[in-house]
Amino acid sequence: MSSRGLPGRFSLNLKPGNYTVNCPNGSSEDQGKLVASGVAVGQPTGASAKLLDKATSSYRAYVIAQTAQLQRGTQRFVAALNAGSVARAKALFGPTRLHYESIEPVAESFGDLDPDIDARTNDVSNIKQWRGFHRIEQILWEKNTTNGTGLYATKLMADVHTLNRKVQAIQLQPAQLANGAVELMNEVANSKITGEEDRYSHTDLSDFEGNLSGSREAFDLRRPALRQTGNAQLAKTIDQRFAAVQTSLDRYKRHTTLGYALYSEVTQADRKKFAVEVDALDEPLSTVAAKVSGA
Repeated sequence: MSSRGLPGRFSLNLKPGNYTVNCPNGSSEDQGKLVASGVAVGQPTGASAKLLDKATSSYRAYVIAQTAQLQRGTQRFVAALNAGSVARAKALFGPTRLHYESIEPVAESFGDLDPDIDARTNDVSNIKQWRGFHRIEQILWEKNTTNGTGLYATKLMADVHTLNRKVQAIQLQPAQLANGAVELMNEVANSKITGEEDRYSHTDLSDFEGNLSGSREAFDLRRPALRQTGNAQLAKTIDQRFAAVQTSLDRYKRHTTLGYALYSEVTQADRKKFAVEVDALDEPLSTVAAKVSGA
C-alpha cells in the first residue's frame, strides 16, 4: 500500500496551476487538491527529455511485466483456494504478492484497486468492506481453512484482471519513479518493519524483496539522467545504500517456496538495523527527482 499517514519526503517541479493529488485509502479522502502558485521560472536545467521519457517508458514495461506475473500467480492462488488446498494456498501467498509489492512505487496510479487488492484490517473503517489478499490471509492462517474465502477470491481475481488491463495504458510521470520509490522505502522503514503487513502469515521478507526490487528498478532507470546532470556521486551513494539493505535482507534467504525466513525469526536487533539502513537509503533517494529535473 502507499503511505498511511507516515512522515516522508519527496521532490517535485510544478508549473503554477491546480492539481489533483491521489492517495487511495487516505485517512479522510482518496483525492485532494494541490494549488501551485507563483510565476513559472522557465524550463529548469535538468536531464534531457529523451532520457526521462526512456526511463518512464521502461518502468511502464516493468510494471506491465510484473502485473502479468501477479495475474498468473493469483490464478494459481485462487485455484488452490477453490480446491480447498490450505497448504498450497499458503505456499503461494507470499510468492504471488511479491509481484504486487514490486509495483507499489506507482500504486497511487491504481486508484481504488490498491486498497481493494492490498488493504490491511486497520486500513478500512468498516470490517465488512475489507477484502483482498490480507482478508484471505487472515482466514488461511487464523482459521487454517479455505472455507469462507470464495467470495474474496473471486473479487481478488477480478480486481487483478482489471489491474492487468489498466496497466496496459498506464500513464506515468518522470517524478513518480523517484518519489514513489522514496515513499515506499519510507513506509518500509516506519511501518512495515514492525511486521504488521503480513501479520498472520509472517511472509513480510518476501514483501520487502518486492519493495526493494521495484524501488531499485525505478532508481536504476534514472541513473543515466543522474550522470547527465553531474550527479554520478549521488548515484554511487544510493547504489551503496541499496546494497547494504539487500545484504541485510539476504541474511534471511532460505531454500523454501517463499525464499525467506518467516518474519517472526528476524531478531529485534536486525529489525532495527534494517530500518536504519532503509532510512539511510531514503535520504539521498529523496533528492533524485529534483536533481534530474534541474531544481
